[in-house]
Amino acid sequence: MTPLREYEPYRDLHRFIGRGGQLTLDLLPARLPLQRSGDGRPPLSLSHVRSVLNAVLEVRTGRRPLSHVQGWVGPQLHAQLSLWPPLKDVRLALKTLRGCVVPPSSYEASATAVTATRTYALVSRFDLQDGVWRCTLFDLIAPTRQRGS
Repeated sequence: MTPLREYEPYRDLHRFIGRGGQLTLDLLPARLPLQRSGDGRPPLSLSHVRSVLNAVLEVRTGRRPLSHVQGWVGPQLHAQLSLWPPLKDVRLALKTLRGCVVPPSSYEASATAVTATRTYALVSRFDLQDGVWRCTLFDLIAPTRQRGS
């Protein structure tokens, strides 16, 4: 007979988030995995990625001025955002978010953004520039129109 392991019911309690009196499990990892430990790069949290992507989405839909994302995006993306016309009458909500390490100093994140009737894919890249993680690539991919629609 094997002995029972000690049960630790409160060990992972920090992964639960309170929402309106109910607890929900936060399944996102606290940080994106680093390529190797001790490499000197500051970690990039998924909450920061989500905040930046939400802000850039709001710039794309015209609900936030471009100056609000100046420190979070790279100079080339900042210039592109100033040239792209805002998507009017679209309110996007960021839903799922996934990220992966791209050696040596980048992260790529993909997400879905939804409206009441459509789901869009969102791709982005974060690069370490001057010791700060900045979004350097952002693209919102609209679903293609089906024939006969």
